[in-house]
Amino acid sequence: MAGSATATKAAPTRRAGTEAPAAKRSRPALAVVPRRRLISPTALLVTVLVCGLAFGALAVQISLIHRQQRLDEVRADITQVQMDNKELRQKESLLQAPAEILRIARDELGMVESKPPELVTPAVETVGAETAATPASTAPSDG
Repeated sequence: MAGSATATKAAPTRRAGTEAPAAKRSRPALAVVPRRRLISPTALLVTVLVCGLAFGALAVQISLIHRQQRLDEVRADITQVQMDNKELRQKESLLQAPAEILRIARDELGMVESKPPELVTPAVETVGAETAATPASTAPSDG
């Protein structure tokens, strides 16, 4: 029990009003501190770079979309031209047929068919010297 008596004597009692002004004197004086910036320059730079990259990527995507649309238009044009080319080749093939050539010549150009070719044999006639005309008379006769 001796230990409990020493514990109560060690803690002196204080009055509330005696030490309060001394504590106020030992505190440092308060000063107005400027507000700290909410965004640091590094964070601002990173934000600007990320936004710039996002807008750059957006511009690239828009460019790709426009080029894809143009490519689709060109492919559609190529398909149409190929179909036109196929039609023209078929028409050319029909126009090159001999029966079609004859029909166009007769109906559209007013041409007529020619007569069938004749074999003309010229008459043998010697003009000039008599010796050439009478080789049979110079032959010797027997009788």
